[in-house]
Amino acid sequence: MRLTARIIAVVAAICGIASVATACGNDVATEPSTDSDPVVVEINFSDDSVDPHGSQVDVPLGHSVELDVTADAAGEIHVHSDPAQSAAYGVGTTRISLGAFDIPGQFVVESHTLGKTIVTLEVK
Repeated sequence: MRLTARIIAVVAAICGIASVATACGNDVATEPSTDSDPVVVEINFSDDSVDPHGSQVDVPLGHSVELDVTADAAGEIHVHSDPAQSAAYGVGTTRISLGAFDIPGQFVVESHTLGKTIVTLEVK
């Protein structure tokens, strides 16, 4: 019986090691993606209008946001984030980087120049 008990203990130990190795492998496979490409929002200002106007944009938690602004007149964009962010844009094309959003929630991006909401960033 002692020999049988030892064999069972050895087999259990080997299976236990295999289970731990498998579990560790699964932990690695279920880690969140490290792909953090920025979310790009194209914004067009023309006369007194802006496109998009009031749209919602989904942003994965931890990703940065870049605004590609094309405008016929200079102005300013304000982001109601924590901390709040403001950025000026000129005539032509301007790229504005807002950095990474590490807090989930809704963040309004508006034109102070026109007094209009451009988009709401839905970070989740």
